[in-house]
Amino acid sequence: MADQTDFLPEQVGESVPQALAMRAASQKAGAEALRAGVPLLCPKWTEALTKSLSGRYDRWITDDTYDIGTSPTQIPPGTYRTEGDIADCYWERTAANGDIIDNGLANVARKITVHISATDSTFTSEGCGVWTPVH
Repeated sequence: MADQTDFLPEQVGESVPQALAMRAASQKAGAEALRAGVPLLCPKWTEALTKSLSGRYDRWITDDTYDIGTSPTQIPPGTYRTEGDIADCYWERTAANGDIIDNGLANVARKITVHISATDSTFTSEGCGVWTPVH
């Protein structure tokens, strides 16, 4: 069972701890089930589970609009980067009143870095690939 998964987080733009946290948050008693089952069924995921349950894990950003914050469904403030063959990428940071704080459009790029501030309300990405935190 450990080798069979219903999802491959990296392919849908999630870090493994992020994927576990999102799925546990969506189910009642999900954290308890993960805490009990993962070390027994899939020991290689135990470290990711520990990070997931602690809330200290990298959150990856794909095409969507995200609220800024610290819950599993939000994106924490910080610096994020997307790399690769980027074409027709649009991103935008907005304030609580909907005003655009900063945005960018890249027709062709190899790397884009964006800083999301704690005072931002949302971050939107379209066609940019996967944004990962810069450490």
